[in-house]
Amino acid sequence: MRAVVTRPGAGQAWVADIPEPTLENADDVVVEMLRVGVCGTDRHVMARARADVRGLPPDADYLVIGHEAVGRVMRIGSSVNTLKVGDIVVPTVRRGCGECEACAVGQADLCFTGKIRERGIVGLHGFLSERIVDKAENLIRVPDELAQVAPLVESLCTPEKALRRIANARAHLPVGEPLHGVQRALVTGAGPIALLAVMALRLRGIPTWALARSPDDSLAARLIERAGATYVPLGRNLTVLGSVNANHDDWLAAVRDLSEMRRAFPGAVEALITHTFEMGDVDVAFERVPGQIKAVIDIASA
Repeated sequence: MRAVVTRPGAGQAWVADIPEPTLENADDVVVEMLRVGVCGTDRHVMARARADVRGLPPDADYLVIGHEAVGRVMRIGSSVNTLKVGDIVVPTVRRGCGECEACAVGQADLCFTGKIRERGIVGLHGFLSERIVDKAENLIRVPDELAQVAPLVESLCTPEKALRRIANARAHLPVGEPLHGVQRALVTGAGPIALLAVMALRLRGIPTWALARSPDDSLAARLIERAGATYVPLGRNLTVLGSVNANHDDWLAAVRDLSEMRRAFPGAVEALITHTFEMGDVDVAFERVPGQIKAVIDIASA
């Protein structure tokens, strides 16, 4: 089976033959991968060796990269009743430490020990291969019509977590939706996560400004304006609420919102994917090029 692999610190990735995944447990699912997004994190994994031994999976001298993915269920274990063969799914990325209170209740994004593993990033193989195996609980079913854009779900779950945190922080206020009275919002940056955050805020009717270095005639600026937000091409001193990673509920919210975005802003979600490669294009797929918002590797086309 073909996969795109690297060794942290090698500075590059390459196509390799690796063993086929198998159903080893009753709750396992084999997934045929369709599309995998290219992320700056992939470049960091390739470029910089980790300071500890968790960078590679146990008993492996390589790491399959790729963590923004969508695939189709091929086979299911005997105890799986939440998915069926043919379902379109996105796999979540982070796996808990198995030790702390947060991970015990499915909040690995808040892990107290830091001993988490992340598929395609640290300690576990990622999704840039022809097939993967994972537990059913780690797979989020998405509507078939999202198959082409579903690698964006991983990017969107981080803004979803930020929106949830904002709502929680304001829950004591005697004001209802949206977000307990949020009157305006500022998003910094013009990458896929920032653009999806803008669209998520506009879905909720919140006046939104986006601040970034991209020219005001760039595709990112046009997509921001298409969503009904205002683009500001300069920088200032700002106080920013940060959000990284997400929990299961945020992934589900990302699927719901991505469907709504396609209806509310026709063509905008699809336009976020500016570059499409095949697995054999590994030498150029991870290069950052001008005008790129999100690149994906189309495994199904092979």
